[in-house]
Amino acid sequence: MVVQELTLSLPNRPGVLQSVTQILAEGRINVASLSLNSQGLKSNVRMVVSDTQRALSLLRKNGYKIDAHELLVVHLEDKAGSFAKVLGILAKHRINVVSATILVTRDRQKVLVGLEVSNTSRARRLLAQAGFLAPSAEDLISNEDLVSSRLTEVPGESVGLLL
Repeated sequence: MVVQELTLSLPNRPGVLQSVTQILAEGRINVASLSLNSQGLKSNVRMVVSDTQRALSLLRKNGYKIDAHELLVVHLEDKAGSFAKVLGILAKHRINVVSATILVTRDRQKVLVGLEVSNTSRARRLLAQAGFLAPSAEDLISNEDLVSSRLTEVPGESVGLLL
């Protein structure tokens, strides 16, 4: 399954993010992950939601300029240097990482991380060859899975990403 992330740019003012989340709440769309980076008058928001297409439709209907893109789901050992190895492979092949997000679930003892990259198909092939991309990792979750009750069985220990 493909995991998609939504991105939008918002004015950096009180209440703006609340109105986006209110639209999603009224549409019964759950937010699984959200990051916000504000600089000056603009805020950049990235979200993984339970129903990407519905979220796009609702937010566009309400005047928001929003895009969706695919995330690669890689699995990492929960130890120092794991993420650095993935980044090293991508850098060696001149593939830029645009964004990264830790997905709050595990595939056995491996942390799952979603990556937006400049060349998804090439990165998918390279990371699969290096053993970081398993079909089971991408089959394990979808946007809906990230907010479903089945993730309540995630172990309580930290899902820290060790760089």
